[in-house]
Amino acid sequence: MAVDIATALLEQIHSTRACMADVRALAAELGALSPAQIESALQVFVDRGDEKAVSRLLQVCAFNEVKLDAGVLCACIGVSEDILDSAPCFALQDEHAIAPLLDAASAEALSYERQCYAAELAAEITVKLGLDPQPVRKALWKLEHAVRSPETQLLVAQALRYLDEPPNLEQPPLALWSTLRLSELLPEHRPRTAVGGTYTVRRPVAKLGRNDPCHCGSGKKYKKCCYDTDQELLRDASAYEGATQTDLKATPGLVDDPDVIYGMRAHELAKLEPWAMSERQLHTGYQRALAFGLRELAFAMLLEWEQRAEEGVFDPGHYEDLIGSVLQAGDLNLARRIREHCGDEAWWRPRAIEFSFDLLEHPVRYERLESECRAAVSEVGDEEVQADDLLIRLAYDFAPRHPGLSITFARAAIASQPDRSFENEMLIELIRDTRVDLDLAPDGDPAAALFDWIADRDERRNQARVETKEIERLTKQLDETLAALDEKKRVLRVTEEMLGAVGAQLEKACNPGPISPKGAKEPAPADFNMEEKLRRLRSQVEGLKAEIGEQQAERRQLRKLLADERKKHTVLVESETSAEEPAVAEERAIVEPAGTPVLPEYTDTFRKRLATLRPALMAKAIMAVGRFASHEATIWQQTKALERLPGHYRIRLSIDYRLIVHWQPGKTLRILDVIPRQELESWIRRQG
Repeated sequence: MAVDIATALLEQIHSTRACMADVRALAAELGALSPAQIESALQVFVDRGDEKAVSRLLQVCAFNEVKLDAGVLCACIGVSEDILDSAPCFALQDEHAIAPLLDAASAEALSYERQCYAAELAAEITVKLGLDPQPVRKALWKLEHAVRSPETQLLVAQALRYLDEPPNLEQPPLALWSTLRLSELLPEHRPRTAVGGTYTVRRPVAKLGRNDPCHCGSGKKYKKCCYDTDQELLRDASAYEGATQTDLKATPGLVDDPDVIYGMRAHELAKLEPWAMSERQLHTGYQRALAFGLRELAFAMLLEWEQRAEEGVFDPGHYEDLIGSVLQAGDLNLARRIREHCGDEAWWRPRAIEFSFDLLEHPVRYERLESECRAAVSEVGDEEVQADDLLIRLAYDFAPRHPGLSITFARAAIASQPDRSFENEMLIELIRDTRVDLDLAPDGDPAAALFDWIADRDERRNQARVETKEIERLTKQLDETLAALDEKKRVLRVTEEMLGAVGAQLEKACNPGPISPKGAKEPAPADFNMEEKLRRLRSQVEGLKAEIGEQQAERRQLRKLLADERKKHTVLVESETSAEEPAVAEERAIVEPAGTPVLPEYTDTFRKRLATLRPALMAKAIMAVGRFASHEATIWQQTKALERLPGHYRIRLSIDYRLIVHWQPGKTLRILDVIPRQELESWIRRQG
């Protein structure tokens, strides 16, 4: 029934363009359909991967204010033409939409951008309804460390801010997607038809005049025969002559170009048949399928690739990478099929794979240990272990029979509680005894080095605290000295003013004016008192100046002491910071150019790999080789040594790819391969 409804609506929906006029007309025609009928048709279109049909039906539902089932609506997020096509429909959703939105936020089949979009919608609905934000916050925390592009990081940060600082819903910000209206997303009238994209468009059909005979051989004029059909094909033109975008998505092997695969989303990849792809496309398709969590399809592509490839060209290590991903995802049935195909002797890490199988096949064995470790990590204990630490107890419990686990838990206990010096010292003694059971030297465990580093750090912190207190004491003393100095300067100014006033009075008394004819006038007794007062004031001024000079010398001495103490404190802080971040310094270490430049030698593996890469990435690889060979400074900042393979180096080409070279300064430079970043570990093991 659902398929019948979808089939009946298909032509009508496909003729509708993304504008308000067309959507309004389609909404009027579909107004009689019930929500259940629309949901069933939507589900059919989602299963088929029909992006246009999904988007138009969502726009009709937004226009008619149809509240859809939350599960069906969230399933449309990965298939809709534009990421925002489903946004207006979420204005009608309630708390039942949170769970399917969070499922979409963690769905491997969705791009990071659409995962973040789903998480932000969940955050907006949570804030609008006043629900518990913790489930949404957990999903955002996981995305926060997974996404890489600035756009997706911004989406996550914005959603977290909504949970911490809920926006005003009466006047919501423009970025609040669940409040967007359809008229804000679509133009009123049909936009101009856009053909192609960022590439040069090639005609999928031959060019004919409207009045020429039709190419189908009917004998009719072209405009009265296949013209309209060909116009639809032209609107679906691709970068390859004679093929439309729809043709390439269905049968990418029509052109031997891996770039056709890179632009596909999960629902498009899921419809591919490995036999319809070229050998170069199979490698790209395998990587893309694995990235989207389509592990069954990835296995099928590896089987097809292995069957077609010449001897020595196909790398069986791809199966080990795949089975690791499958076991991590918990797909036991597929993992067994891969193991049956490859055999038990095919693995580079057979014990690791065997242990992963054991984890899936016998989960009950590890449930008790998981419960204990979860309580320890979450710092949750019952009355029995309130006075004890679970990690410490596990370290002592495992020591007699499982020394390896004992040392592991002891290391974890020391790292989790570094300030617990007495218990950690006892754990160091336990590690020393347990190492002997493993035929190892008692000393030299990394936990002992960590314990010593913690002790040194604590000592430096204590010294820093002492220096801080001394700085505070000297600062206070300097402030008091400055205050006393300011007071002395004020008294000196007042005294100098008094001295000036008394001097003026004395001068006036000593020079009364012209002498009278009757003879000189005897000085009055008050004049002698004025002179005495003037001498006292001058003596007082000299004393104040001497005292101010002493206090200025004391101030200079205090400032010198304060500068010395601050210098000591800075040295302590810098030494502590450098000790706390040893990994950062190591990470920033780069290779330095040495010897004279040499011509690069290209291996056959590198030449074949170039043929499978996208043109942009191929150009980057070739440019990186030239820059490395010529000792260009910028490329060395992207170069790091492979510690387990002396003389081998990896050069960063992009976020996902590394160029591997073998270099002996002044002697040889061999360009080995270009590999995905996630395959670096398995590549090193195979080169071993």
